[in-house]
Amino acid sequence: MLINARQRGFTIVELLIVIVVIAILAAITIVAYNGIQERAKNSQTTSALTAWMKALELYKIDNERYPGGWVCLGEGYKYCVSGNDTSGTAQCRQDTGSYTVNATFNTHMEPYIKGSLPTPAFVTAVNNTGHWRRGLMYAYGGGDGTLVYIDATYAGALSNCPVANGTSATRRTVWGDNTYCGYDIGRTTP
Repeated sequence: MLINARQRGFTIVELLIVIVVIAILAAITIVAYNGIQERAKNSQTTSALTAWMKALELYKIDNERYPGGWVCLGEGYKYCVSGNDTSGTAQCRQDTGSYTVNATFNTHMEPYIKGSLPTPAFVTAVNNTGHWRRGLMYAYGGGDGTLVYIDATYAGALSNCPVANGTSATRRTVWGDNTYCGYDIGRTTP
């Protein structure tokens, strides 16, 4: 059988060039995909933060004060501990804990929330000298004892914390691959 010179195969150099181009495109796609995931998680957290801020304001209007407690905001959290517990794990726990603070808080907040509880992205925990933070944590009476605030953990090292419900963060710290933002929403005393 006679082979026409025009029907020859690819040379090794041509194959290597195609493989390199495919590898570069794959790398760009993976990097872009990771950035999209990070932005989606942060958008989910900001949406949940905004919804909780609105619900807390409605609660305050009806009750003339914010609800008490230190709780993790969203579905799936069993309890919140201020610092490490004996197992050295997170402040906002999703496993089977013995605490019921979140359940009680959520029951009080249900009339002010439409549908299911606004839930932040469960961001990888970040450590602040023994304190682990994930998602959103509500604190009544923190700081000087009269401050009411929500701490939010975002994916990535953000240069600025997102604005939520018209409120800018008053604290921002970057720990590793995450950013912690603190939003002051009021005082325990009018």
